[in-house]
Amino acid sequence: MSERKHILVTDDEPLNLELMSEILEDDYHVSCVSSGAECLTFLKENTPDVLLLDVAMPNMDGYQICRAIKSDPSLALPILFVSARGSLEERLSGYEAGGDDYLVKPFDNQELLLKVKSMLKFVRKQHELNIQLNEIAMMAMTNSGEIGHLLNFLRHSFECNDLDALTKAVFSTLKQFSLNGTLQYAHSGNVLATFDTSGIYKPVESELLQMTKQQGRIFNHNNRSIFNFENCSLLIKNMPSKHDEKYGRLLDHLCMLMEGVNSRVTSILRQQIVQKNSDNNKALMINTKKGITKIQSDLQKQKKTAIRISQALLNQLETDLLGLGLDDDQEIHITTLVDDNVTKLMNVYDDHHAIEDFCKEVVSALDKNNEP
Repeated sequence: MSERKHILVTDDEPLNLELMSEILEDDYHVSCVSSGAECLTFLKENTPDVLLLDVAMPNMDGYQICRAIKSDPSLALPILFVSARGSLEERLSGYEAGGDDYLVKPFDNQELLLKVKSMLKFVRKQHELNIQLNEIAMMAMTNSGEIGHLLNFLRHSFECNDLDALTKAVFSTLKQFSLNGTLQYAHSGNVLATFDTSGIYKPVESELLQMTKQQGRIFNHNNRSIFNFENCSLLIKNMPSKHDEKYGRLLDHLCMLMEGVNSRVTSILRQQIVQKNSDNNKALMINTKKGITKIQSDLQKQKKTAIRISQALLNQLETDLLGLGLDDDQEIHITTLVDDNVTKLMNVYDDHHAIEDFCKEVVSALDKNNEP
């Protein structure tokens, strides 16, 4: 059986106190005081559920008492004015003082009971509403803190230039939610890497992530949830029960987290491709420069070798002509013939200057492209 509600009646007329006490005592625990001072003293040591308050009393009227009570946060109780003064002005004065309802004397017994019952119902509803508001406030604070974790991750993720750094940021965020999981990266259907919050992942977990890739954005099984995105998947191993109020929030938060992870993975992979192409181009330019420099060197060596051979040929020819018994005209003819062809050969090598100049231009252009 529930405890009876406590009603405090304040009135300077003993007859009124006796009347209201008789009406209420069958249903409620009733206390009576005859002045404002007694009322305030009583409230310091007791906490009634409803106060019935007369207006016209000596020394301190009902409005003054009401204002004194409402000014003290520890005395939060509903006040029902019970007065012979029922004009609009009096009622407005009562409401301005902080009263919750107004009953005019003389009154019907049932009317008093209904008023008190209504006041208690109001108190109960207000209490329930306060509980709900507190729960909503706590939930809002919790949700705000959780969203703060996500925002911190998103800010930090822009500083992550590789998958290892990104993984640390993800696992740090999961720790804020008291969650354990396995994170897998993939590209074009190929698994790039798999990481676990414990440091070691089980092969079966990696396989599960691959097998559930086509099972939709979220795949749930008991206390495990898998979140699938294009370039990454996350297995959470300790999700709360579906009946837990945190469950729905965590699903939303983890989807937001993985959407950010997927976006950053895509960016990192693109950066790696660009860097790889850049490295390949640099290597190609270096090898091309080496090749052209070698061509220049070989051309110079060939020209010097040709000059040396031609000079040796002319010297040998002059020596050999002396022993052939040729007349002067014949010697001059042969010597001139050889000289002319040697000159033509040198002219051919002189034409290589254009090739050398072109090679120098190419090397110079490659040097500029390699500058930081």
